[in-house]
Amino acid sequence: MMLQDVIFAALLAFFLTWFIKTMLRVLRVVITRSTELGYRPTDLDTVMQRCYTLFPLENLSFKGATFNRGVDVQVVTTRKKIIEGKFIGYNKDNMVCFVTPSSVVAHELGNIEEMRILR
Repeated sequence: MMLQDVIFAALLAFFLTWFIKTMLRVLRVVITRSTELGYRPTDLDTVMQRCYTLFPLENLSFKGATFNRGVDVQVVTTRKKIIEGKFIGYNKDNMVCFVTPSSVVAHELGNIEEMRILR
């Protein structure tokens, strides 16, 4: 009986740890409304087509500056994370999309503190 209790406690602890970690990941995405997905360089064309479909608006006015699709930008988020990549577009949900050399980043416009064109 004692061994069964230990095994049950270990399995329960494993399940609870997995559940808490998963919920924290989901909560982080919901709160910050930020998503970063990696991609393989061979999939770049497919990734870009999906980004164009999900983020169809090509021009963005942000704090007096206008950003057009394809321009290289540096973004500073409210959490002081720096993202450098190409501006792809934004959508009516106020989500902005950037493509870096290794990932696609979708971020809520309200959580962007600064955005500037890289020259």
